[in-house]
Amino acid sequence: MTANTQEALTSAALSFQLMTRAEPPELVIATIKSLLAVKEARDEILIIDNNNRETSLYKPLAAFCQSLDVKLNVHFYHIDRVEGFKAGALNLALGLMCPDCSHIVVVDSDYQALPHARASITQAIAQYPEYTLLQFPQFYRNEGQLDAHSELNHYFNHHLYRPFNRNRALSTGTYAVIRRSDLLSIGGWSGASITEDAQMGVLMHRQGFRSQFVPEVIATGLLPNTLDDLICQRRRWIYGNMQVLTDYLSVPYNSPFQHVSQSKSMDERLAYIRAHLSQLSAWANFTGFFILLHICSLLVMVDMLLINNADVSMLAPLYLVYAGYTFFILRRLWAYCRDQSPLNQQIDDNHQPRFSRKIRAWLMHLNFWEIGALSWLPVLWGREKPFVCTPKQNYIQNRHSLFLKNIAALPKLLLVLNIITAIVVAPFSPLYSPVLFICAAAVCILKLSAAKVAMDNFSDARADILSMSKVLRQTLKVAHEKKTTITTSYATSLFKDKKTIDS
Repeated sequence: MTANTQEALTSAALSFQLMTRAEPPELVIATIKSLLAVKEARDEILIIDNNNRETSLYKPLAAFCQSLDVKLNVHFYHIDRVEGFKAGALNLALGLMCPDCSHIVVVDSDYQALPHARASITQAIAQYPEYTLLQFPQFYRNEGQLDAHSELNHYFNHHLYRPFNRNRALSTGTYAVIRRSDLLSIGGWSGASITEDAQMGVLMHRQGFRSQFVPEVIATGLLPNTLDDLICQRRRWIYGNMQVLTDYLSVPYNSPFQHVSQSKSMDERLAYIRAHLSQLSAWANFTGFFILLHICSLLVMVDMLLINNADVSMLAPLYLVYAGYTFFILRRLWAYCRDQSPLNQQIDDNHQPRFSRKIRAWLMHLNFWEIGALSWLPVLWGREKPFVCTPKQNYIQNRHSLFLKNIAALPKLLLVLNIITAIVVAPFSPLYSPVLFICAAAVCILKLSAAKVAMDNFSDARADILSMSKVLRQTLKVAHEKKTTITTSYATSLFKDKKTIDS
């Protein structure tokens, strides 16, 4: 790469694109301010508020954007009746963005940029000049929710960090840096899945474009307020990724090889397939079949006990069930124990990946065992699922209400199944089995311990809390204090007739 090319890439104009829907205006405004603190004059900030009839939520945001100096290139649009989930709004932004911007930076409404964000983006563009997608990690600034943070960020700290995934990363949404011309060449964003980011990554690889995970924290976001919100978010991720995966594996209409450029060698194509399958199935697990077998076995055994016709040979399926459970539990434990939290160490030099913290993150993950096992199954018979935004408002007014809401949200299927199993195979039962009794009791203990960790993390609901460490708190303070001069002399005139679109 020549010096002129390096300079051109470093001076690339960026389009920061925020898609909002019924978000608290003060939250979005704080994100816009963080971008104003890092953007350069040639960059733009494009905000599209879509499918939101609550004027109290979008009018303050519109007023703030209109109060900014036109030279800051901040453009706000309120557009109703957008189809295609978030992909539809992103495609509108793709058409409205300044054609001089070479790269799109997708920004979630709660992700505030750190001071070095733009410098890191342009450095990555210069380092990977031929790459279409550069994905930066998600990171969270909530205090008192370290286990939920560790569980969520395990994907970036360990899963995506591995070389075979890092060099073939699918997009995870926020702070995805995408070359505009390449995105246009594949027809823009696809609305075939509710996880349009992962779908876009697969389509790019199919066209021979390259991607890279850049393991550098350049922004921080917020965790969902409640456990129920977190579970809804996880269901959406699992369902959307499995939509992409089932399309990926559909036979005879498609072959996995069709989702990788045919110009690549066989070894390269197999490596891409491995990375795709790994990333698309990261939040799911395949113990759903064992759970269904568990339910059927218990129904048969309870019926046998009721008619006094106990037959210990009917316990055989349960041994298979617990073998599947054990494999899942130990495999996830192994993965969490290997997580060295490199992203956390970027923010806090004193961060130590303690074993106790890894165990708590693993237990937090076990709360989503049933979600990962069963949420994707409706994809198999083509059931549609709506796109549900993760709310950032603080709806819960007191700790007691929050406690009850979190208890109600906790997945309980496996706990109930294993309590029943422990009773059916207990020492006083005609179907007594010491091995199965110990297995059922162990799963009950794990699920109760996992629930305790979840309740510890969601015992309070605060919308925007300071950082999780003193170092990160100071970093964010610097980011908020480093503001670009903002004048309020007149409203933005560019695209004046398109500020509000109701089609």
